[in-house]
Amino acid sequence: MRTTPYGLLYIFPILAVFLLEPEVVSAQTEPLPPPEIQATPLPSPEPPPLLPAQEETIRQLVDKEIDSSQAISNRIDEKVHDTFGWTIDLLNLLIAVLIAIPIGTGFVLWWLRQSVIDRLVSDIRKQFQQEAEQLIKQQLEQEVTARLQQQIEASELELKQLRAEFEQRLDHLYRDAEANKTQIVLELEQLLASVGQEDTAPPPIERRLRQLTDQLESIKAGSHHVEFSATDYLKEGEAFYLGRSYDDAVASYQAALAINPDLIDAWLGLAKTLRRMGRYADAVAANDEIIQRQPHNPWGWFGKGYSLSDMQQYEAALNAYDKATQLEPNRSTFWKNKGYVLTKLHRYPEAMDCFDKALYIKPQSPSALYWKAYGYAAQGQIDEAVTALQAAIARRPDLRESARTDPDFDGLRSTKAFQHLLAASY
Repeated sequence: MRTTPYGLLYIFPILAVFLLEPEVVSAQTEPLPPPEIQATPLPSPEPPPLLPAQEETIRQLVDKEIDSSQAISNRIDEKVHDTFGWTIDLLNLLIAVLIAIPIGTGFVLWWLRQSVIDRLVSDIRKQFQQEAEQLIKQQLEQEVTARLQQQIEASELELKQLRAEFEQRLDHLYRDAEANKTQIVLELEQLLASVGQEDTAPPPIERRLRQLTDQLESIKAGSHHVEFSATDYLKEGEAFYLGRSYDDAVASYQAALAINPDLIDAWLGLAKTLRRMGRYADAVAANDEIIQRQPHNPWGWFGKGYSLSDMQQYEAALNAYDKATQLEPNRSTFWKNKGYVLTKLHRYPEAMDCFDKALYIKPQSPSALYWKAYGYAAQGQIDEAVTALQAAIARRPDLRESARTDPDFDGLRSTKAFQHLLAASY
């Protein structure tokens, strides 16, 4: 019959007692006392004394019995050991296993407990670390934000101060530039008034005009906020024209017209500048703009006649000059130019009459004397031509150089009087 596990639970403690106390078994196998030897009753109550041989025999028997008992005990021990040795080893092993199981279980439980504790500690430490990092991060962000805000506020304040200082300095610069511009334009007006309606200016005035226009250009380049009015551009254009900077003059006149398209003086300046540049058709168109806006403006008709004359359209030019002299008969320039066109048309008496009217209005006009000299030369009146030309050169020495290359005086070049007049410049 197989012993159940529950039966073993009862057997193991009993075996443990035997294994743990081997003295019990040993005690049960101690040698038996020597057998009692029944002595032969003696007749007398007091036994006789033993003989030495008997005592020796008795002593040998006792030793023999003792030795026999010790041998039996040893045999019993060997038998017990042979019989129960493997059982004892098995029981010892089972006891060791039973002892090891709680120890192992305890170790496993301790290991599990330690693992759980370590995991909990790690998780808690990680959580604390994350919370600490988050807290530190928030603190750093708040601190950095606060510092940045302070720096931004300080920078904004500094920028405001710098902006205020810059604007103040810039305002001073603008005011200085504006004052300089106003002063330059005022001087330009004075110089232009001294020249009048002439197309050229004396060299000293021409040089000063160039200096002033250079200063105006510097102001425009360095101070973009300085405002230039249409009148400012107009005066600058007139100064460029007298300074023979015709491209700059056109740009200034166009800038004036961009501000005020109805500024007639700008159209007049643009027309005469385009004529000087040889852009005669553009000059006629500019004068037509004047006539369209102001049909009774004599200068629009005069400018148109001048450009048509340069295009050798003398009949059309004469019609324009007639209109100009009708609108303003007391203008010396109108009459002298009309006389020039009449000379080209070989209408000499009318031409000479126009030159005389021009000189009557302005007796010392060098240009009127110059064109009258041409009228005389065209008629072959050499002496009168040289005399008139000499009077013109006396008033404007630069006209000598003009006469030297002017094709209108080709008929005089071979004469000694004309050659002597031109040679006088050397």
